[in-house]
Amino acid sequence: MQDDDTNFHMDLIAGFANMRARNYSIPEVDKLKAKFIAGRIIPAIATSTAMATGLVCLELYKVLAGGHKVEDYRNTFANLAIPLFSMAEPVPPKTIKHQDMSWTVWDRWTITGNITLRELLEWLKEKGLNAYSISWGTSLLYNSMFPRHKERLDKKVVDVAREVAKVEVPSYRRHLDVVWPVRMTITMMWTFLLCPFTSVEEFT
Repeated sequence: MQDDDTNFHMDLIAGFANMRARNYSIPEVDKLKAKFIAGRIIPAIATSTAMATGLVCLELYKVLAGGHKVEDYRNTFANLAIPLFSMAEPVPPKTIKHQDMSWTVWDRWTITGNITLRELLEWLKEKGLNAYSISWGTSLLYNSMFPRHKERLDKKVVDVAREVAKVEVPSYRRHLDVVWPVRMTITMMWTFLLCPFTSVEEFT
């Protein structure tokens, strides 16, 4: 497969591999390097790897076809040593409702512009949400419990990420993903929710 450049298999593999690498901050490789790596992998024909790949592809066909309900998909639990094969319908993500909005942990809010932390907090406040902390990856960009963090409020979110997380945003990226837990101001109790990721775009 990797020796035939006319079927575009390596183009697809290299593309998917680099998408995954970019997602997990793994160094990306060019097509030639991907071809070299693929050529050194021992074929796993009758193993759990081949089985898992086949099962994933079956579900991928459903995604690509479109129009399928959640109950059409399957989670598979398998153990070739027993052997055990068990399939179950996936559970839909919990929907969080607030005022006229609803979202799940898989949803994303996109804010366009190079905004400051204060502007981000105000944007949430207009929606009746009060964020007590803002994070990027494992780095805490802002927390209302820390007095020193108030000095960051008028700084751009991207600049704070660069300063605190020591991250350099690659030239090909035009956004930064941040996440915040919030307390809903419409409740008497402090209800902590994991809100959707927010992309702060166009910061360069």
